[in-house]
Amino acid sequence: MALEKSVLTDTVISDLLMKHYGIHFASALKLELGTANCYRVFDGKKYYFLKELQSSFSENDIIREAKLLEFLSLSDIPTTCFYKTIQNEYVIKHENHLICLEEYIEGQAYNYDNLPCHLLPQVARMLGKLHYALRNYFLPIDMSDAWINSFSSQKVIAEYDALIEIAKNKINDKYITQIIEDLECKKQLAVRCERYKKYYNGITYCATHGDYQGCQIIFDEEKVKAIIDFSSASTLPVTWEIMRSYVQSSEYCRSNAKIDIDGFCDYVCEYMKYSKLTKADMISMPYVYLFQLACSKYGYPQYLSTDSPDKDKLLQFAFWRTQMCREVEQMAETISKELLKLL
Repeated sequence: MALEKSVLTDTVISDLLMKHYGIHFASALKLELGTANCYRVFDGKKYYFLKELQSSFSENDIIREAKLLEFLSLSDIPTTCFYKTIQNEYVIKHENHLICLEEYIEGQAYNYDNLPCHLLPQVARMLGKLHYALRNYFLPIDMSDAWINSFSSQKVIAEYDALIEIAKNKINDKYITQIIEDLECKKQLAVRCERYKKYYNGITYCATHGDYQGCQIIFDEEKVKAIIDFSSASTLPVTWEIMRSYVQSSEYCRSNAKIDIDGFCDYVCEYMKYSKLTKADMISMPYVYLFQLACSKYGYPQYLSTDSPDKDKLLQFAFWRTQMCREVEQMAETISKELLKLL
């Protein structure tokens, strides 16, 4: 679900590859992966993975990702690698868009909604292995104490109110009624999140992928062949990465916008074979998920105020996330109690 229109064409890609990498261009195929514009390019003998990142990323973000992959290459975590340019750089710039070239991994990739359920244990175990490998690795902290303490339900409500006003001016749009209902729901959740802040106290933080889920993994039949796209890597609450990765990878959750508590507990058990969780982590898991999503407008402004080529898909994803908020909040206490039984 690309957030921004690409500035790349076959001719542009050909010129950039030759100028910066000395690679001849034969063909390019646009891939439906993630929020960046991604391409599989071919030089006649070998495939490469070309990624054009959205404007929110900086050159430092890409360098940080490349160095993280170099670190992981020394562990048993399978990943890709970055190719450096002729100028010994990890990233190039074209029309103010950042572009990088990575190793292309052959294998089976899945979309957001079609990961086979029997692969979920593999996804969970690999996340546990990843967190163990990165337990002493430094990445900038996201969801820090300062961020949590700066949370203002009034500010979040004002942002949703601004979106509601935009929506009201699109009265003929078939989705407007649901958009407004969802934004009103998120406003109410933001108020309740004032009391959910306490669940960040004493939980485990770790350097992590930042967007870990089934669609970020290349499989070779039943085996994980590579984890891809560490562009969002940072230090985060492990509870956030675990729960988010489950609900966004589980076919049941994606199809029904409901939480399978037994399936989730199984997922957490697989994770815990490689990384430990605490009592505070188990109690906080659903509330950290809710708190983060209450603050996230993702999908609604892209649909209402941008020309994103995937704006309809982004809106459907926003609808799904808001429904998951309703579901998880209703089941939060039960989820915490069931998770505590795993200790």
